[in-house]
Amino acid sequence: MRPILLVLAVALSSQPSWADSYRGYDEVPHSVEAATGVIEIRSYPPRTVAEVTVRGTRNAAAQRGFGELFAYITGGNVAKDKIAMTVPVAQTETDHGWTIRFFMPEGTTRESLPAPDSSYVRLRRLPAERMLVTRFAGRATAARLAEAETALRAHAAANGLAISGAPRLMFYDDPFTLPWNRRNEVGLVLAR
Repeated sequence: MRPILLVLAVALSSQPSWADSYRGYDEVPHSVEAATGVIEIRSYPPRTVAEVTVRGTRNAAAQRGFGELFAYITGGNVAKDKIAMTVPVAQTETDHGWTIRFFMPEGTTRESLPAPDSSYVRLRRLPAERMLVTRFAGRATAARLAEAETALRAHAAANGLAISGAPRLMFYDDPFTLPWNRRNEVGLVLAR
């Protein structure tokens, strides 16, 4: 097989894999079941997260939550271990505030990860999920996030897809990345 065709064949594989990366960071594994324009139905395997829940505005909660989680993966844990950063960083609004999540590297479990020094950081195992996801570049303003969510809900309604829970906001870039180079996603979990 020609090298270019081999690369294309690997790129089109729908198997979940941590081999996919974004700007040098491992990306949470998923497979794309279907795509319509910028909207995808994705399957995610079970995965381990470190998360915090913070009250306040989305931006203030994200900043504080990111700080707590970043401290955990850079040695703020009982073993003083460093844990690889992955993408995306996820945010979900709940009744208790904003839950900010870092996805832990493939193969890690709650039991294999060091306990956090901070009482705010929780380790959890998420079940396998199917999500309806859309992506956009630029600043993740409240209006752009709401527009993406509205498009997803309209797509779900038009295709008879039942949604479960609040939207998941997923961000791939640091705040210093030029806006037009930023990757942002909004996802809705599909009901089982």
